[in-house]
Amino acid sequence: MSLPTSPDLAPASAQYQLIDSAPAVLATDSRVVAAWIGGSIAAGTADRWSDVDLRLAVEQPDLPGVIAGIPATLAAIRPVLGWFGRPVRGGHLVVVTFEGPLRADLEIATPAYLRGPRHEAVAPLIDPDGQVARFAGTPVAPPRLTPAELIQREAARLPSELGRLQRAIEERSILSATQAQATLLESAQRLLLLLRDPRAAGLAGPKHAADALTAADVEPLLAPLRAWSADWPDPAADSIDPTLDLLRPLVAEVQNRHETTVPLHPEPPDPEGAVAGSSHFTRYAPTEAVQAAHNLLVHAMVGASSYNRGLYTGLLWGYAMAAQLAADLARVRPESPELAVQLAPADAAALESALRPLRRGSVEAVRHVAASVAALYSRYLERACDALGLSYQRRLDREVNSYLFREGVFAYDVTAANPAP
Repeated sequence: MSLPTSPDLAPASAQYQLIDSAPAVLATDSRVVAAWIGGSIAAGTADRWSDVDLRLAVEQPDLPGVIAGIPATLAAIRPVLGWFGRPVRGGHLVVVTFEGPLRADLEIATPAYLRGPRHEAVAPLIDPDGQVARFAGTPVAPPRLTPAELIQREAARLPSELGRLQRAIEERSILSATQAQATLLESAQRLLLLLRDPRAAGLAGPKHAADALTAADVEPLLAPLRAWSADWPDPAADSIDPTLDLLRPLVAEVQNRHETTVPLHPEPPDPEGAVAGSSHFTRYAPTEAVQAAHNLLVHAMVGASSYNRGLYTGLLWGYAMAAQLAADLARVRPESPELAVQLAPADAAALESALRPLRRGSVEAVRHVAASVAALYSRYLERACDALGLSYQRRLDREVNSYLFREGVFAYDVTAANPAP
């Protein structure tokens, strides 16, 4: 096995330990035709935030059996905290968080994949017939968006999000307002990235593009949060104007530099999403909401850690979504086939209290909100599992939250917090 050197990833890292242990486990399964590493590790651009992209080739008749044996395979490679899988075109994708925590993407496909074009570097692990070596030429580069195309993509979302924020204020929906505001602040952040470094804004992933901005750059973008009234959101006192005041100079500079129009007029939101506090989770059964919550835990370590590298508005967006899911979990009742419509008063008050520090409009406030929402999220997930007779992934929950505290994403140790749900 030969991997290119990644200068920003230590040789003794958890990523390399995982890669060292995987071939011996996979080689015991004769159904595995080939195995290789893809992504940033194979390209030599990984750092300590990078996940491990592990790929397997399995003949079509063997796919069901290999997929069924995933839990045992993963556990043999490294102790597992949590995982979930889903079908993808041509195979199956498993997203797993190993002990550490360390996230990996395991993709299982047929050997036909090795004969098609690809968009990532390749480093063979198991390759008895040389198929992966033949596959490991120069990857086919994905189409690269021009700055104008990136701006158009960003501009397309602004009117609807401005309309969603306006509606949320009118309906005094603190969760919907937080989500819409966070999405708009992310748009402002990406516009700033386009002005600073168009390549970083469009071609690199969020965790790598974050190097182009610092917390000092992001702090002014949080100014609209400071304009909210003490009774936020209050239709009599609050409006979308502070957000427009933030966006206008950025948009003007982008338009002048790239000769591209960026509209800033609010559009009415989609009627299906216009119900205050609604989300797509509320259309599912309670067990599906709990599964979504478990999946979010699997993603939390990589996602929030990446955003800690300067993308604080992205961290705000992530935990706005977690706040909505926490609300959905708080609605779970064992006697109901679907999620209840209304939150209990104590649950609604707890979520609103957790989000209120955003009015300080600072990076530190976002970190406090992230920790508070995560603590509520954990309590509601545990309560929902108890109500439905499901297993609560306490170990995954605690390890991920402790990791985020150690990395400085959370303002305090969520595992030691005990908010009243």
